[in-house]
Amino acid sequence: METKETSVGAFIYKIENGEILFLLVYSERNKEWGFPKGHVEPNETELETAKREIKEETGIENIDFVKDFRCVDTYKIKGTLSTTKNRIIDKNVIYYLASTKEDFKCSVDNEIGQGKWLNFSSATEFLKHDNQKKLLKSAYMFVKEVKNESGIK
Repeated sequence: METKETSVGAFIYKIENGEILFLLVYSERNKEWGFPKGHVEPNETELETAKREIKEETGIENIDFVKDFRCVDTYKIKGTLSTTKNRIIDKNVIYYLASTKEDFKCSVDNEIGQGKWLNFSSATEFLKHDNQKKLLKSAYMFVKEVKNESGIK
């Protein structure tokens, strides 16, 4: 039996010394690096979910979403929740792009073990899945274009 599941998160970045850095978080449950994301709660918009998950998983509260960036990662996984155990899940993860000046603080629920700010090249080395690398590249290129247009250094 197949089930559909949607999560929302964000590629969070900051610019330090002219370099674009992305925040990767380490999931204790999955034992891999990725981006803050989580399940949509009832009556919650995608952006509300992204903001809540970012706060819960990183402690970061002040973020600015970048206009006109939204991408979707679609894949199949074996269910991990009690309601989906042993089922194949059609997973959709919607990612936004957001900037911050805050630093990684902590995970509220200990689901996230640590966070790292990495440049694009280093970040791709920490990511396990090709889809994530490809989507991060599109986020990186988008930030570079916005940075160049606005003259941010």
